[in-house]
Amino acid sequence: MCGREKHERTRTTSWGRRGAPHRIDARRDACEQNPITAPRPAAVVVSGPAPRVVPRAHEPRAKPMKIPPAAHRAALVLALLAIVAFRIVAFVPKAPPASPTPQAFSVDLAAAHVAHLAAAPRPPGTSGHDAAQELIRAELTRLGIPVEIQRATALGTHWGVPYDGARVENLVARLPGRERGPALALVAHYDSVPNAPGAADDASGVAVLLETARALRAGPALRKDVIFLFTDAEEAGVLGGNVFVREHPSFRDIGLVLNFDARGTRGPVGLIETSADAGALVRHFADAAPDPVATSLFPEIARRLGHQTDFFPFRQAGVPGMNFAAADGAAHYHSPVDAPAHLDRRTLAHAGTLATSLARRFGDLELTTLAAEPVVYFDVPGLGLIVYGRAWAMPIAMIPAALFAFALLSAVRRGQARPARVLAGFGVLLASLVLAAGLAAGFVAALRALAPVWGVFRGDPFDPGLARIALALLGVAVFAAAHRFFRARLSPFELALGAASAWLLLAFVTAALLPGASFLFALPLAASLAGLLVWQRRPAPQSPSSGLWLLLSALPALVLVVPVPYLLFVALGLPRAAPAVAVVVLLAGLLAPLFEVFGAGASRKPALGLAAAFVVTLGLAVVTNPFSPARPRPACLAYAFDADRREAVWTTTEDKPTPWTTLHIPEATRRAARFSLPDQGTLRYEAEAPPLDLPPPQFEALGDTIHEGIRTLRFRLRSGRSAPFVLVSVTSEAPLRGATIDGRRVDEPSAFRATAAEPWGFTFQGLPAEGIEGSIDLAPGAPVTVRVVDRTYALPEQLLRAPIPADVMLMPFRIAGSTFVAAERTFGPGP
Repeated sequence: MCGREKHERTRTTSWGRRGAPHRIDARRDACEQNPITAPRPAAVVVSGPAPRVVPRAHEPRAKPMKIPPAAHRAALVLALLAIVAFRIVAFVPKAPPASPTPQAFSVDLAAAHVAHLAAAPRPPGTSGHDAAQELIRAELTRLGIPVEIQRATALGTHWGVPYDGARVENLVARLPGRERGPALALVAHYDSVPNAPGAADDASGVAVLLETARALRAGPALRKDVIFLFTDAEEAGVLGGNVFVREHPSFRDIGLVLNFDARGTRGPVGLIETSADAGALVRHFADAAPDPVATSLFPEIARRLGHQTDFFPFRQAGVPGMNFAAADGAAHYHSPVDAPAHLDRRTLAHAGTLATSLARRFGDLELTTLAAEPVVYFDVPGLGLIVYGRAWAMPIAMIPAALFAFALLSAVRRGQARPARVLAGFGVLLASLVLAAGLAAGFVAALRALAPVWGVFRGDPFDPGLARIALALLGVAVFAAAHRFFRARLSPFELALGAASAWLLLAFVTAALLPGASFLFALPLAASLAGLLVWQRRPAPQSPSSGLWLLLSALPALVLVVPVPYLLFVALGLPRAAPAVAVVVLLAGLLAPLFEVFGAGASRKPALGLAAAFVVTLGLAVVTNPFSPARPRPACLAYAFDADRREAVWTTTEDKPTPWTTLHIPEATRRAARFSLPDQGTLRYEAEAPPLDLPPPQFEALGDTIHEGIRTLRFRLRSGRSAPFVLVSVTSEAPLRGATIDGRRVDEPSAFRATAAEPWGFTFQGLPAEGIEGSIDLAPGAPVTVRVVDRTYALPEQLLRAPIPADVMLMPFRIAGSTFVAAERTFGPGP
């Protein structure tokens, strides 16, 4: 209050506790400050001729601000939405050039390779697998690059029993450089899962390597050799990559590895994983990569999700490297619609330009000089990749800490906030976050239960974009409602500082424990607090100019944080949408001052509008995702024949069988599944089927001996119908000590008790016609039962009651579309 007004009181205002009115006669002039930002004077009450001074209220008032005109608010909202949209659209890869130079990556040539490779599924032991191998060999031979085939048996124990075995055939080619020394390796796998043509996963990676080889061959020789490794049996448990790292002599020559894979058919190709302390690699990547999409958050997520690609054995062996993948369009992943027609050419071009540019950069470097350095990095549209040492994570976190302390002290001194109420503001954000994440999980679970278009997929439906937007709107709506409700009790600065305190806590936690993610909290928070410090001192904090200032100070948050919910939606899928929605609420909390300018503190309309937008968008997400030939409904049907009992069944993993599945497993005659396929999916129902005269798999005993208290049962295993896949399950009361499978030894760290509920066993892909040999070691004195199930990747067409409809596809993962034949043998307690 201006000094000359102190004794000229003619108006009434409310300054009291929780907005309770105290009458004050006062005349205001042009020097009057805004009541929200002005320092709190002592309240003066006139009750007669002599004024009485009343001590200042101890709680900041919670009167809603005067909001700017609707046109100004609309302009600010549109500007905010435009920034968000720009940041999301920046993820869309650029269209490839129409006529690339001979030394540049050609998406047309790469797409032609994809079309040939993805003509059929390519699991080991199939004709599609053989055709893909022949295409790779022919193309490299045409380029004058010699090709070697590494044939070996691989056995993977990482995922436990049943162990994963296969006969693998890796293809290894080397493009010579000008000098000797550590080589650069480019890696992709050429096999696929049984039900998928594998256009994206990973024919796209194979095509990228072939086209990169052509582009490099067309230019001057690089300084170092480039090894092109096409691995086999990646889908069976990274078996080809593991056996290459363990046994191939070229592995010792590799100084750097770049792996290209895919979990989706569209979107940017991101740097999803690096070797430890890959600072030098990341800096070269930042300089050489066109349109880089990378943050040091990705490796933190990848390591915790436990996903494995061919990059895994190289990283475990300590080889420096980087792992690239596209992940959007996950409904096509491992499914029959992972076909060339659904692979986005822009995604293929992005992968190709990355591979070609990085091969030229790293192929001309002395790879032994790449120093290990832990770094934090993130991409910014227009600026490329920002990189700084991880040692700066904690000092950078100190910057928002200092700004927060200054803002809090200033707000307390001005009477705009109290520390206890700031803590309450922290609680508002935390409660909003928990509520929004819970509601998102609940809505998704309900839709998956009620709407087949959502429930039949493990992750996203074919077009999840509207659903992602709806869930983001839900998060913002929950925060807006909480902001409006508690705004009657807390000042805007208490709400803003409460949210900032949550961000500050996350900034310190990530700087200490998860430094690769620290930039997400420290940098946006510092900018937002700087904006808050200016805002609390402006004479008209509700004005359009104040709103523009707040929007500018929110730019780092919008640029750095807006991509995170999108990336979490892509990485985790809609069934695990809660983390993405939680990040949306965190971002909304940081933008709390903007909510005040938008009128969310003074009116319920913004929250109600956001809630209505959520309902409408979610409804559109459901009704615009119908099944069609382009977006077929997954269905699971398999034929299983027990050769010992001469009984056959149709079986399924579907909880709610589709109409086509129900033709074979009618509801009236179906029963709970009794046919067992350990580790091949949970069978739900089965119904009797006509038995076919299919030859059983054979488990032939070659010897049964006891030596030093260990019984060794030697065997030969083969399929009577040349099936490429076999599953072996062993049960016995005698503890199992280990086994040898096609020459590969596995020892159990402790005696394995193989029961009917938890049998010991292994799978084997690429089973040769002559079969394989092996042995099982166990304690003597108890019978041993061996159950063998072989698998071919087709249904018996003569038994189908109707062909698969055009708008139905075989369900991704595991057993759909296969024929199984089982046989069992029991051996006595031993000699």
